[in-house]
Amino acid sequence: EGFERVSMRRIADAVGYTSGALYAYFRDKDEILYALHVEGFARLRAAITAVDDAKLTPGQRLYRLGELYLRFAFENPQLYQLMFITSRVGQRIREDKKWEVGLDNYDRVRRAVRDCMTAGVLPRGELEAATFATWAQVHGIAAIVIRGRFAGIISDEDLPRVVREAYQFAFGALLPAHAKLRSARPRHAAPRTRRR
Repeated sequence: EGFERVSMRRIADAVGYTSGALYAYFRDKDEILYALHVEGFARLRAAITAVDDAKLTPGQRLYRLGELYLRFAFENPQLYQLMFITSRVGQRIREDKKWEVGLDNYDRVRRAVRDCMTAGVLPRGELEAATFATWAQVHGIAAIVIRGRFAGIISDEDLPRVVREAYQFAFGALLPAHAKLRSARPRHAAPRTRRR
């Protein structure tokens, strides 16, 4: 029903606690949402660490990171919204002025971009700007699909193909020598989303 409609009482009822008992563990609803957000980033880290064990070139590693990121987003749409789209968690991060759990994943992307620059796969440039642009491309695809913002533009039937080809277009243009990797990897599929 959406994060905004969640209440401590409803959570307590769902898990079989009294509201008072729940407050012994969490100060408020936002603290529960933040704890779920931390769990989400731990799951994302587990999902993308597969690239560490694979024998991939820098370009293949970056390409694969994006594929795994999209797969995670589409398999966990509500969790992804909590991690990246819901404003309540963002406010807590700004207040704490720290975000180790998210930065750990972002650093993996930064290292992949840096390695691509060093190997000559990507043009040399300002690392932070290149990392942010790389993440933003993949996040943009995920957010548009998860929030159902493709309604009236792309049919539900065409969505998985368009998502796949959009990713290949964005990163195939960026990493043309490595785009062939897509044919050898399992394809990520866009989720069946409810229109909002």
